[in-house]
Amino acid sequence: MKHSHHNFGQKYISTKRLITKSKSSQSNIHQASNMKLLSSTAILSSSLNLALAQSLRRSLMPQSSSNYEIVGTPQVSEISRTMPAGYSITFTNRWTEENHPYEYPFMAHWSDFVYASHSANYQMWCNGCLASAGVESIAEEGQTGTLIEEIEDERGKGSVLDQVLGLFIPRATDGSASSPRKDLCVDESHPYVSAISMIAPTPDWFSGLYDLRLWDQSTKNWYEKIELNVYAWDAGTEEGNGYSLDNIETDPQEEISPFVAGTTAAAVFVSVGSGGFEVKPVATLTFELQESSSKCDN
Repeated sequence: MKHSHHNFGQKYISTKRLITKSKSSQSNIHQASNMKLLSSTAILSSSLNLALAQSLRRSLMPQSSSNYEIVGTPQVSEISRTMPAGYSITFTNRWTEENHPYEYPFMAHWSDFVYASHSANYQMWCNGCLASAGVESIAEEGQTGTLIEEIEDERGKGSVLDQVLGLFIPRATDGSASSPRKDLCVDESHPYVSAISMIAPTPDWFSGLYDLRLWDQSTKNWYEKIELNVYAWDAGTEEGNGYSLDNIETDPQEEISPFVAGTTAAAVFVSVGSGGFEVKPVATLTFELQESSSKCDN
């Protein structure tokens, strides 16, 4: 599979900020026209349409006890979880027009990726939780700074061991990928991994995973390699039922929830499979043990 390669000298700028900048350069006539259109749209939005959209996107995923789906059988190493270890990470895009045909956006891309290794005392995000300011910033604008500050604060408390950043994917073609330049360190006290990136352009939608344990329960050894499908989530912080930006704030803030298939294919992330309507994964995450990680062995 051919993966895209990115220049780490590039910096992610959210589509929302680019659009805002473009709007500021337009004429006053265009600004007034846009404001009038937005106002009309808001008036026409009925509570019935909002309730229908929420029923389509907010429910439990098929694997209700998990926020990801393991692909195949994970490979288990001979290295005990009592030894510190490092993992390389690869995020591979599966969010495509073929897999998710409804209103698939022209400028489909991913923001920068944040990964953290942690103990059971840290929660980056979860199904049914309220998004933190850092998660909201990524989900709405793809900006990582606030979440990194939150992670560093938790590192000072001992609940987070390490965090790494993966570069954004500027074009979400099938198989396009992103990998952090550094391994993510884990140890016996911090065996869990959580991750997040914005699905863009969208109101407040993202993907990733939370609380993935990187050691095998039967052997108590680190996984050699584990691959997982991940899905689309709604942060519950901004309104909008399609691939749109600059939407009104959700007030009061709602819980983080996954997108699921309803009774129609006319919904984002929904496609028609052999068993009927379904929500396919938007990406695959692969974690591979690096037995000689200079960063994590010390």
